[in-house]
Amino acid sequence: MNRTVEISRRNFLKETGRFASGFLLLQPLSLFPLGRERAGEFVYIERVFYTMGTMATISAYGQERAHVQQAITKAINAIQRVDDLMSLYKPGSRISAINQAAGRHLVPVEKELTEILSKARHFYSLTQGAFDITIEPLMELWGFRKRDREPSRVPSDSEVQRQLDAVGFRNLVVDATTQSVGLLNERSKVDLGGIAVGFSVDRAVAVLRNEGIISAFINHSGDAYAIGSPPDSEGWEIGIPNPLNRNEIVSNLRLQDNAVSSSGNYEKYVAAGGERFGHILNPNSGRPSSAMLGATIIAPTSMEADALSTGLFCTGIDSTRAIVKELHGTRAILITGDERHLDVSSV
Repeated sequence: MNRTVEISRRNFLKETGRFASGFLLLQPLSLFPLGRERAGEFVYIERVFYTMGTMATISAYGQERAHVQQAITKAINAIQRVDDLMSLYKPGSRISAINQAAGRHLVPVEKELTEILSKARHFYSLTQGAFDITIEPLMELWGFRKRDREPSRVPSDSEVQRQLDAVGFRNLVVDATTQSVGLLNERSKVDLGGIAVGFSVDRAVAVLRNEGIISAFINHSGDAYAIGSPPDSEGWEIGIPNPLNRNEIVSNLRLQDNAVSSSGNYEKYVAAGGERFGHILNPNSGRPSSAMLGATIIAPTSMEADALSTGLFCTGIDSTRAIVKELHGTRAILITGDERHLDVSSV
């Protein structure tokens, strides 16, 4: 799906809410430049498209419609290239080739892949193993790759431990000399879902800026980046909903030249033994994380926000605070509690 929308203020809110997946709910109402829109001084274009198994939007302002359209098209192409290279679900992707060759041989890869694997290793170390792109064997064990997401039972300790043996960067080999990647354990698999979305958003941001776009918003699976701000505004405003009641906003943000990403175990889960288990697994324990209800990261790049929102979700409040305080230009909004009382704290 790929379409262009020349959109009114009311329809902007309707469409943005409809296609904003993940933890973020866009709320540009108070910032929408009505005067500029009526005067026709700027063209506003929004494109909605399907990529990486979900809907994404790119919204941009400019002075010429054809120029804005061309810039958005190039940005979409940049995102689609990342999907083609790094999708776990495309048999022809490079990630699929690496997983299929696990325990047998290395696979030649493109520069983008070695770049993102290097960054993934950095975030793995930064979060003390809480962010781990080799967690796929555990995702399969818990049933998250089944269509109905209904495992017959909760995995036993021995089953979890067996899969844990296939998890970890010790099983990943990146040969910079031959530009190739492989997995040592035949049961190991790589899934870049926790970082590739942010990586693709950053690529799209670079394209838009290179095309001269100074005001745009990219929203992809709850990972978002704000370029500049809407005309006559101080930033793009978004709301973070209550993870237990998405009709309630618990925090508002105003973004300008910054990325934001949120993680939570409230939407994607499997059911087993009469319980629900969230999709964010702790790579150290092999079990779903219950450290908090939601973690939102504001960071200079979308890749950083993406990886940290996933990894820090598993580390707990104290560790998250300590890590975020050491990172320049990075902030966190953490949600804990239960249905009776939510605690929203900022770092």
